[in-house]
Amino acid sequence: MTGKILIVDALATNRIVLKVTLAAAFYRVIQAGSGQDALEMARRTRPDVVIAGDLPDMPLADFATALQPATGAPAPPIVALLPDDDGDRRVGALRAGATDVVSKPFDEIVLLARLRSIMRHRQIDSDLGMPPDTADALGFAEDPAAFRKRQKLAILAATRPEAEQLKSRLALGTCDDVIALGLDEPGTAKALRRKPDAIVLHVGPRNTRPGLSLLAELQAAPSTRRARVLALLDPEVMHLTAPILDMGAHDALPDTTDEREMALRLSFQLSQKSRGDALRGKLEDGLQAALMDPLTGLYNRRYALSFVKRMLATAQQTGRTCAVLVADLDHFKSVNDTYGHAAGDTVLAQVSAHMRAALPADSMIARIGGEEFLIAVPGTSLCEIRDLANNLRRVVRDNPVPLSGAGPVRVTVSIGAALATPRPAGACTDVAKLVAEADKALYGSKSGGRDTVTVCRRPAA
Repeated sequence: MTGKILIVDALATNRIVLKVTLAAAFYRVIQAGSGQDALEMARRTRPDVVIAGDLPDMPLADFATALQPATGAPAPPIVALLPDDDGDRRVGALRAGATDVVSKPFDEIVLLARLRSIMRHRQIDSDLGMPPDTADALGFAEDPAAFRKRQKLAILAATRPEAEQLKSRLALGTCDDVIALGLDEPGTAKALRRKPDAIVLHVGPRNTRPGLSLLAELQAAPSTRRARVLALLDPEVMHLTAPILDMGAHDALPDTTDEREMALRLSFQLSQKSRGDALRGKLEDGLQAALMDPLTGLYNRRYALSFVKRMLATAQQTGRTCAVLVADLDHFKSVNDTYGHAAGDTVLAQVSAHMRAALPADSMIARIGGEEFLIAVPGTSLCEIRDLANNLRRVVRDNPVPLSGAGPVRVTVSIGAALATPRPAGACTDVAKLVAEADKALYGSKSGGRDTVTVCRRPAA
């Protein structure tokens, strides 16, 4: 099955015709004769798309409002089937919450292409999301920022004058940055590298080939592959509607479409782009949060051990020695006892920043305990790692941490280091054993008076 579709229409004949078309395309079809029945079925079956014809018992807006509570967020997209010549009803349906409006009687090929497009882009959005309770538990669902991101729109036509004319037809109050470009201009590709949020592409008989070629390029180019594409088609090329949707356009409609409908469809695409950006941002922030220590901004133990494992594998392949250091702040408990835990957190954050700044760019530092840090340094030698560790020790000692109302607090750090030397015929050095060697060397620094460095030369077995 390619998806589950709920058809709601008062006329059984309309439902049967749609079911035959959709079943032939391997969709699972569910039918309802009223809005209330459709809501109950949606609650039980969770359809991927709802196709709404005539609802005898409620306005489309009420149905759309009730659909989300019935199915959970996000609600399935609604495709309204309405007469092509009833502009007011079509605009009303889009304002009421319909994702798309398909002309009735419908073109079977175009309808199926629109459904494929809706399903494809809905799945992409779904891949970025997760159940609300999971998002809350992982910290992925922070409140959105209070400001609105500036949105950029590119309007493309065969020539710049045609693009400018199209720009004047569109209601662009929601866009802060609009550029009109001609496909015949040499600077068009450069202008598109500004990463527009949405692209309106006009395709006519004079620019059919370059228009289709550009659509394919838009889907592949890093600067435009996430942009929402609305294709406007000249009546002479309307037969390309289905192929253009299948090529990745998010919507396609005649360039004779009512300006109100055109503006609503464009506004919907821009809102979907904003929603996708927000989901992607939350996902990226959440993934980062899963790898970072929130207090110090350093990596956490999970990431650190994975980094060391990769570093050892690379060292084995290249034959270069690498090292692991374990650093621990001396007498840190007395800082918390004397100045309080908030002051202790300040000390940890400042010391972390100093150590991170003193490390080579290809190294890694992580907080793996209360005041304990793990440092991994690729491609180093015994002499170099001893010098690096002593420099870290001096950086911490020579940079007292200023505390409000208490003056600067001086802390020191003890460091233990272990080198891993690749073995010609052996497997990679074991991560746990290498860290244990560094930890044992740290114990030597602690017992030797603190504020010292001890290097274990024997590689872990």
